Amino acid sequence: MIITTVLWPFNCCVIVEYLMNKLSLTANSSKNWHTNLKTAATRLAWLLALVCLFPLVTGASSFFVQDNAGIINSDTWKMVDQNNAKYQKSDQHPIVIVETLQNAKKTQPAGLSKASRTFYIVINVQKDGTKKAYLYSSSDLHSQFTAQVRANILSHTASKITDDDPIAFNEGVQELFKISVTLIDQSLGFKKDSLDLSSEEVNRVIKPADLRIPIMLALLVLIAAVIIFLRFTIRRQDRK
Repeated sequence: MIITTVLWPFNCCVIVEYLMNKLSLTANSSKNWHTNLKTAATRLAWLLALVCLFPLVTGASSFFVQDNAGIINSDTWKMVDQNNAKYQKSDQHPIVIVETLQNAKKTQPAGLSKASRTFYIVINVQKDGTKKAYLYSSSDLHSQFTAQVRANILSHTASKITDDDPIAFNEGVQELFKISVTLIDQSLGFKKDSLDLSSEEVNRVIKPADLRIPIMLALLVLIAAVIIFLRFTIRRQDRK
């Protein structure tokens, strides 16, 4: 509740900026812009009223952090909101949403197929308290977040996400967020900022070292050593 009280005015401002950006695009893309601007402004007023009243009615506390399980701390909250505020000042207006669920059967966000430049980090808390993370992106980000890349990211952060310690868990969520926004920033050509990881750090996550080749080489060396040993033993016995 403290987080809601402190951050909700900030969230409202960010959401208004996001909606105004969409409103501007709608108005500028139409020939009858006077009529459409008036209609869009009316819709915006209603939508803004619903957005601001929504947390009072339902207990929800943010547009960018939808913490239904009550496990996101203020540091994670602040990181997500501030980065999204920065995004809404850009021309592309990407969105990264962190959502937690309570034993949900379906984790994929509704309407994502129609969205653009949208990314979700979803944490589902199951009945036994175990936590599992999921990553979802709109179709225009699929090339950056392939199935293999998402699997590697989730594998890299799994130990912290599943940790029972709230601090360790939130560190895992923050790490997921940093990796995701780094890839989004690279995809959209944004300048690197304090949240972005270095190229080396990102590559270690999304392109982990393939251990199959070293293991195969080690097996070949072992097999060769066994063969040489057997031959030496057989020759030694023949000499006797």
